[in-house]
Amino acid sequence: MSGVTVPPEAPRPDAPRPSRTAWIARTWDRIPTGWFAGMLTAVFLAVTAAFGGLAQAAVPPIPELEPGDTHVNDQFALTVERAVLIDELPEAGITTEPGQRVLAIVLTAENVWNRALPSEGSSGLRAGVRIAELGDEPAAAIARFDDTTFSPYLQPRVPAELVLTWAIDRGVLADGDEIEVVLRDLTLRKGELVVAGEYWETPITAATMRLDVTDVGAGADAEAEADAEGQEG
Repeated sequence: MSGVTVPPEAPRPDAPRPSRTAWIARTWDRIPTGWFAGMLTAVFLAVTAAFGGLAQAAVPPIPELEPGDTHVNDQFALTVERAVLIDELPEAGITTEPGQRVLAIVLTAENVWNRALPSEGSSGLRAGVRIAELGDEPAAAIARFDDTTFSPYLQPRVPAELVLTWAIDRGVLADGDEIEVVLRDLTLRKGELVVAGEYWETPITAATMRLDVTDVGAGADAEAEADAEGQEG
């Protein structure tokens, strides 16, 4: 019949209602999957913050070596032997200005990689040795101790005794002073896009060593020459 409105049927008192469990299940199904990862991350960060935060993770201490101990990394096995202060040492490839002296570190380096490595350069031994008291200044020169070859290449598994030298101002160090030698490890990288080949980079401090400095004055050769001149006179 037209013009007659039929009211909606009232729910029956005994009709079953959706259970709370079914409602939760339908709501859970509508939550985007990506939200779960976000919620879990938020919970993880909250728990981490409650226990001191991510920054509180324990950092292993840097090993402190004794003179004569050997530090081994992916490039070299390094054994630092002694530190010497001398007036000049041109035989090692270093020159000084007036008012300067030479700090020399004597060490043995063995190349433990599978091909020759340079002693100089940003990827060689020079990048792996620092003197804490001199900051980030690399050695001015590196030479073999036996034949004074400057900037030698180090062949695999062939130990070489080397002299690393720095020019320093007089009075910076004296006989008996203690210095800290810092040994740094480099990471091997392989160039794939702009840079081709393999190279070593990103030096990080891996070990330290305290050394007493011995002042030898003008050096053994200069003293011998002075004695010879005195005998001739």
